[in-house]
Amino acid sequence: MPPPSTLPPEKAVRLLPENAHIVGAPGCGTPETLLRALGETADLLHAPTLYSGLQLGGYPFLDAVRQGHLRYLTWHPYGPARRSVAAGFGEYVPTRASAVPGLLDHWNTDAALVRVSPPDRNGYCSLGPSASYVRAAVTRARVVLAEVDPLVPRTYGDTTLHVSEITALVEADTPMCEFHEAARDEVSDRIAAHVLDLLPERPVLQFGLGSIPESLIHGLAHSDLRGAQVIGMATDAMVALFERGVLSPLSVMPSPAISAVELMGTRILMDFADRNPAIGVFDSRTGHTPRYLGGLPGVVSVNSAVEVDLFGQVNSETVRGVQVSGIGGSIDFVEGAYGSPGGLSVIAIGSRTADGRHSRIVPALASDAVVTVPRHTPDVVVTEYGVAWLRGRTRAERAESLASVAHPDHRAGLMSASGAVTTAK
Repeated sequence: MPPPSTLPPEKAVRLLPENAHIVGAPGCGTPETLLRALGETADLLHAPTLYSGLQLGGYPFLDAVRQGHLRYLTWHPYGPARRSVAAGFGEYVPTRASAVPGLLDHWNTDAALVRVSPPDRNGYCSLGPSASYVRAAVTRARVVLAEVDPLVPRTYGDTTLHVSEITALVEADTPMCEFHEAARDEVSDRIAAHVLDLLPERPVLQFGLGSIPESLIHGLAHSDLRGAQVIGMATDAMVALFERGVLSPLSVMPSPAISAVELMGTRILMDFADRNPAIGVFDSRTGHTPRYLGGLPGVVSVNSAVEVDLFGQVNSETVRGVQVSGIGGSIDFVEGAYGSPGGLSVIAIGSRTADGRHSRIVPALASDAVVTVPRHTPDVVVTEYGVAWLRGRTRAERAESLASVAHPDHRAGLMSASGAVTTAK
């Protein structure tokens, strides 16, 4: 079979079928060159629809969404997409990461936009930092457009893509999207210190995004912990975990030290992951599936939230009714850790909002908030003031424990409210 044609991006997107249901790769695999071309030509493409998770970059297609030329659905609004969803142009789909590959069938997706490494001498490209739902999208798509970037790392796992699966190639003329670490602070460091005290020997660790995970990784790098593994996502800071011996470079495929669905970082991580068998990038149908995760011993999931109420319900998505994030893989990892032998599901949050005005432990979630993680699933909630154990505790014990780790300015009010919580349903 002859190799696919290499086309200018504006010509490549004209290969999309009428009423195309298009999937865009996420994270550091965001195909920004093709997304820009899609936005510029959407009015000529007969009512296309774009689906994506957490994308990076400038979202160059959003003008076409605002003008009504392109419909956009996302299950993880981020950056400019948050504003689009809040304004009613973009549409939010509440779904967990493990469900996305199946939803691509439900939505009848028929086209995929991806960013890949150049093909090797045998015609194989790599999806590099992103497998998650991308592998499933490519498998079912009738049209696959791939922008080629020599800086995309060649990774192990579910990222191999042969040119015979690609409809057209495009030379990337935008830089590879990067994800930069959040800044640590005193609060995140104090929270991390509490979490580190909870870790078992040889844990399988999953971290979300934000300052608390960065503090945790920093703390791990200066700890005596050895033989750990990481699942879910890899970041720049994790490179130091190899250098410090927390992760072993000898733990390689098929059971690598890092089994990620996404690599979220800069050149530091991408260069380290290139052809490195200690890092694998896997499909969500494995890497996000609670049944698989629950079969691993010692899984510790650490995820943040917007707020937690005295029932133990977790809202990770909305602030005063505005959608600011998605479910992502949080509930998948929480359930995986809950089912893991010796596992632990941790919700780690600062006790107050950044402006210091509001407690993030609340008597009950407001009517305009959502429950991302139900009350029966988290094991512990950690703030800078300590650890609140929830597993196996009564409503009264949970409420008292949660109030005890709130900020001192809000503690008395929460203690008082805990009496009402214990008599509620």
